[in-house]
Amino acid sequence: MVKISVIVPVYNTENYLRECLDSIVNQTFEDIEIICINDGSTDNSLDILRKYEESDKRISVVCQPNSGLSITRNHGIKLAKGEYIYFIDSDDYLELTALEELYRASDENNLDLLIFKLINFDDGTTNKYTSEYYEMESLKYLNGKVFNYADIGEDALNFAVSAPGKFYKRELIHDMKFPEKLIFEDNVFFAQAMLKAKRVSFYDKHLYNRRIRNDSITTTKTIKFADSIIIINKIIELSKEFDVYEQFKYGLAKKKIDSAYFRYSLVDDEFKEEFFKRVQNDFTDYGNEYEKDILPSLGKTYNYIFGCFLNCHNHEEFDLKIKIFNFKKNNEKLKKQNKKLKKELDNLKKKNESIKSSQSWKITKHLRQISNSLKK
Repeated sequence: MVKISVIVPVYNTENYLRECLDSIVNQTFEDIEIICINDGSTDNSLDILRKYEESDKRISVVCQPNSGLSITRNHGIKLAKGEYIYFIDSDDYLELTALEELYRASDENNLDLLIFKLINFDDGTTNKYTSEYYEMESLKYLNGKVFNYADIGEDALNFAVSAPGKFYKRELIHDMKFPEKLIFEDNVFFAQAMLKAKRVSFYDKHLYNRRIRNDSITTTKTIKFADSIIIINKIIELSKEFDVYEQFKYGLAKKKIDSAYFRYSLVDDEFKEEFFKRVQNDFTDYGNEYEKDILPSLGKTYNYIFGCFLNCHNHEEFDLKIKIFNFKKNNEKLKKQNKKLKKELDNLKKKNESIKSSQSWKITKHLRQISNSLKK
C-alpha cells in the first residue's frame, strides 16, 4: 500500500500549477501517489498535467466536467489508495519536507488527524505573512500531544478548518464527503473529521504556502457567501448526530451569529438585501430556541445582532442600528478611558502637590532659581 495519497484538484491554474506540482514531486518523502483531477479546465492546465504524468509514474491525471471543488475532492477520496490522504490546492505549494514530517508525526503517534499551520504569501510580491486564523494560538499548548474533541471542548470547532492544513488517515475519511455545490465546504468536512477522530495532534510548523489571489472563490464577494448559512446549519446537525449539541450549543450559536454578521459585512452592496433576508429567515427558524435558552448566556453584543437580523425590515435599517450600537459602544469605551485618565491625572496632581510641600523641595528652591537663570 502506498503511504500517502496526494489529491490535487485543478481548475484553470496554468500560471501556478508547475510550482504546485514541483513542490509535490520533489518531496523528500517519495512513497506517494499524486491524483490530479482536472475539473474541466479551459486553459492549458491539462497539457501541463499530462507532461508531468509522462515524467513521473506516481502521477495519475483524471478528467471530469467542471463540477466544483467539493465534487473534485470527493472524487479524489474515492480514488485514493494511500494509508493517509492529503489535499493541496493547485495554486499553492508545500515545503519540500512537509509530507515526510507529517507522515512521521502521524505514524509515530498512530494519528487519525494531524493539524498544522499555513502561511500566506502575496501573489504579486511573493511576500509571506502569518495570519491569526492559521496560527491557531489556542492549540499551541497541545503541540505534539495526542487529543480529541472531548479533551478541548468548545475549541474543537473553532480553529482553522482548511483542508490543506490537515493530514488525514484514509480510514477516517474514506466514507466522508465535502458538501457539494457550496463554498466554505471545509468547515463541515473538518467538523465531521474532528468529531470522528480519536487521535488528533497539532504540529506547530508552517508547511504549506497559501497564495492570496484577488480572483479566488472566497475573495469574490457574491451572494454565494450566503452558503455560510447552510454550512453552519450542517455543522449544527452534525453536532446532534454525534450527540454533542448540548455541549457545543453556545459556541455554535456564537459561530452562527459571528458568521452571519462577518459574511454580511463583506458581501458586495448589490447582494446585501438578499443576504440579509436569508439570514433573517434562518434566524427566525432558530429564534424560539435561542431566545429561551441560549442568547441570555451570550452577552449583549450577540443578543443585539441576533435581534437586529430578526426584527429589522431591511438591510438599510440593520446597517443603521448596528452603526448606532457600535457608536454607543465606542462612546462607553471612551468614557471609561477618560475616567481612567482623569483618575491618573488626579493622582499625579496629588503627587506633585506632595513634592512641592516637602522640605527638600523648599530647601532646593534657591538652587533651582540659579539653574533656571543660567539656562536663559
